[in-house]
Amino acid sequence: QPEYSVETLNDKTLLMTMTDFADPDSIIEMIEEHKDLLESKENWIIDVRVNYGGGDASYFNLLPYLMPEEGVDLADPDEKMLFNCTVANSERQLAMVDEQMKGVWDEQTLVFLRAWQREWERNSGKGFVEFDFSEFIPDTFVKGKPMPKSIVVLTDVYCGSAGDSFIENCMKSSKITVIGRPTAGLNDYANLAIQRWDEGYELWYPTSRLSRIDHGRGMTGVGIEPHIYIPWSPRHLVEDVDLAAALKLVSSNLTTY
Repeated sequence: QPEYSVETLNDKTLLMTMTDFADPDSIIEMIEEHKDLLESKENWIIDVRVNYGGGDASYFNLLPYLMPEEGVDLADPDEKMLFNCTVANSERQLAMVDEQMKGVWDEQTLVFLRAWQREWERNSGKGFVEFDFSEFIPDTFVKGKPMPKSIVVLTDVYCGSAGDSFIENCMKSSKITVIGRPTAGLNDYANLAIQRWDEGYELWYPTSRLSRIDHGRGMTGVGIEPHIYIPWSPRHLVEDVDLAAALKLVSSNLTTY
């Protein structure tokens, strides 16, 4: 069962847990429901140790909380994601986005889905191309809010896909410390399409690749490495070692690594 929750740990610290980024409406509802709490706690701990991915657009409303007040440019001019726009891939992706749009009410998410739909339609049959999302993200420079002042993000090998992307963006913020184990590292080849057969079989396969692969910087088998590595041990079976380390960090104001 997906979990999108916020709970108070002490008078200065809250814990946010997100087990995927597949339901933007629920994440936005979580943010709105706890808005006062989110803007009053100095310290956040975000748990994405188990995060099965979804869509990057699902966490965009969180970015102003995650970035420092002076702002950060999240774009990487050296990084490109190329989509293999064969006719078959386009048809399968368009069928999927039609289904997604039926269950989403958040306007920002719908803008992204429409842009996604348009790019597959106009590039169908063109092979590997870079998509244009400038309409959805006109400015990649994100200015942050004064609260929270510091954030610790918990990560592990069960955090992947949009979870990988989330951690990569978190690593760009001066007020975030990522601790735990490296992520799953699933985005070298991503954006799955599905071929279904009447017999009940399904083949899920990627339709995009990152340009970093060509420069020996792929994340497959490596993941996104945290600022502070906490090796797994049998203690993790009986106590939350990572959460204890996060609480120690925020209480001692040592969130700069």
